[in-house]
Amino acid sequence: MPIVLAALAGNSVLVVSPTGSGKTLCFQLPAVLRRGLSIVVSPLKTLMSEQVSDLLKKKVPATFINSDLSGEEKQARFSLLARNAVKLLYIAPERFFVRNQDERERLKRSVPTFLVVDEAHCIDQWGRDFRPEYGRLREVREKLGSPPVLAFTATAGREMQQRILASLGIPDATVFVRDVDRPNIAFLRLRCPPDQRGEEIAALLRLPQLRGQNAMIFVPSVRVGEELQIALAGMGIEIPLYHSRLGTAWDRQELVKRFVGQSKPAVEQIICTNAFGMGLDIPNVRLVIHWQQSASVEDLLQEFGRAGRDGKPSVSAIFHDGQRSSRDANRLKFMAEKTVEGSGLDQGDREAMLEQRCRQIDQVADMLRSASCFRRSITSYFEGDKAMRRPPVSERILEWVFAGRVKKVRLTACCDCCNAEEIKKRGKYGYVARIVGG
Repeated sequence: MPIVLAALAGNSVLVVSPTGSGKTLCFQLPAVLRRGLSIVVSPLKTLMSEQVSDLLKKKVPATFINSDLSGEEKQARFSLLARNAVKLLYIAPERFFVRNQDERERLKRSVPTFLVVDEAHCIDQWGRDFRPEYGRLREVREKLGSPPVLAFTATAGREMQQRILASLGIPDATVFVRDVDRPNIAFLRLRCPPDQRGEEIAALLRLPQLRGQNAMIFVPSVRVGEELQIALAGMGIEIPLYHSRLGTAWDRQELVKRFVGQSKPAVEQIICTNAFGMGLDIPNVRLVIHWQQSASVEDLLQEFGRAGRDGKPSVSAIFHDGQRSSRDANRLKFMAEKTVEGSGLDQGDREAMLEQRCRQIDQVADMLRSASCFRRSITSYFEGDKAMRRPPVSERILEWVFAGRVKKVRLTACCDCCNAEEIKKRGKYGYVARIVGG
């Protein structure tokens, strides 16, 4: 509710909140309540069509314009725009820079009430998902009359938040960080050399409490995934490996359907790269295993965020070798070097990007080696000093009034630091079994 109130007051905002936490309503409601048009910048055509379809079912006049439409259909939608018959217009950032000058002029004349930027992490030049046209949205905003910006992303640490705000030209925007802490997910940092991780993973997957539940194993590369798949098969555990080069598009989609229970035979356990599961709402993932550390805290949040989407107790088990300069970190830094080399940036920017990515890798390594609470480290990374602050009374009243009767998820276990005595008593497998067993 505070996000909606800030938008209605005419303020620019940046919202960092995981997928499925209600970000869409936070910009759709102000757009409907305020007069005029709101332009929603979205990178994916499928998301555009889905959200427009949902809005039309609710009798909210919305549309999208993209390259899949015929010339006649585009003209019809621009005509609706000129007659002020649309409340929300969804477009990709590239639409502002098409060769058709007439289209650009029509967008320029729209004078939107809000400029909504979905998937705002695509703005960050040093980020993995950077899109050049996102980097020019400041220029676009100025041509549209400098409306308030409502920017949303599922994951952005404090440094990335500042880079996003600077790129958009809204340094004074209010930043909201919501639901980064997932109290139903317990964290277990497991110090283990790479050649022993297969046996450890097999032991976790064999826990009887996992039967009928889903487990995901994230690997840094296809090669590592194939090696793990072979090692587990040698121990009698056959698990499919999902990656972008797997068979045909139909093969990949079919494996996804089997994992989410929409196709037979069902798959309960899967090895995958971190692209798998983006946007999927799989409620009963009880165990997420990270074969090694992630390349950034943002990536780590995306990965363990697949667990416990139904609010039930789940576990994120993260393997590491206990060293900042290690095979794990060096592998990630080598991959970062390859990415930077192919970025097309000049020498100075390439060096800055590589330095940034190596620093992110070291940040995760330090968090894994630390003897302090892992949950607090994660929330502090995204929220800073606000991580443990209690919201003001006014915000708590508004949340109580408008949030509905949502069951509060309680902390059942924290991390290997805070639950060290229980782990010592039960053992690491007993600890995981107790949590995933409910």
